[in-house]
Amino acid sequence: MRKDAERNRAAVLATAARLIAERGPDGFSMDDVAAAAGVGKGTVFRRFGDRDGLVQAVVDETSESWRAEAEALLEAGDVPPGERVITFVATLFDHVIAALPLVSAFERVSTRSIACDADAKLTHQRLVALISQVKPGADAEYLAHALIAQVRADTLRHMVDRCGLDVARVRAGVISLARGVLAGDLVPAGPSVE
Repeated sequence: MRKDAERNRAAVLATAARLIAERGPDGFSMDDVAAAAGVGKGTVFRRFGDRDGLVQAVVDETSESWRAEAEALLEAGDVPPGERVITFVATLFDHVIAALPLVSAFERVSTRSIACDADAKLTHQRLVALISQVKPGADAEYLAHALIAQVRADTLRHMVDRCGLDVARVRAGVISLARGVLAGDLVPAGPSVE
């Protein structure tokens, strides 16, 4: 019985990821997923609770590669900290673009989402740590939030879909913004008390 449950879970997650990619964040239902995965609707509801729970489970499953890359960047002692920040932001951008419909769906259902990672706090903390290495005394917490905001799905969809900007152009802009932060052009001082 356990093997059947795991097989069904994997089928549901893969099917949900595929349907979200094909139809967009609003173009699927729990019934659609159950039928396409070859399982009963009750199986999907019992396992994931609701549509939001299913989206969160898909993101939890698919964000493993991002988390591994982020961890490797933190440990890359042979790469200068400034380049690790740029690579972190660029890699995050690439993951969001690759899974844009899924990330859009996740941003709509989760207060803990940023970009493509179900663990928003960890992603933010990692970027804060990298920025702090490059810009001691800067408000790294704010800067990390500001950079991550540039790779939110809603922001990228606006720039690409609504404004008609090419993905390569948007990526170059995000990286340029990160470089500006590191160069000190866009670096606010730490929090002040007035």
